[in-house]
Amino acid sequence: AKMYGAYWCSHCNSQKSMFGAGGTRLINYVECAADGYNSQRELCQQKAVRGYPTWEINGEFFPGERSLEELRELSGAPR
Repeated sequence: AKMYGAYWCSHCNSQKSMFGAGGTRLINYVECAADGYNSQRELCQQKAVRGYPTWEINGEFFPGERSLEELRELSGAPR
């Protein structure tokens, strides 16, 4: 799974905090803000990401904040 977001996005920060301390290392995070750290804005534009956060799971895009359970189901990860 890949999460597209922006450092200034409160929903992105909330989404990251759901994974707990150190859990953000499990997220393949793509910074879309032009002035963000390690910005990959061009990739975000190529993928037509229009809102944050947006999850890319198995080639499909899911905009908006998602529960951990929903992310688990979308990714097919075991319980």
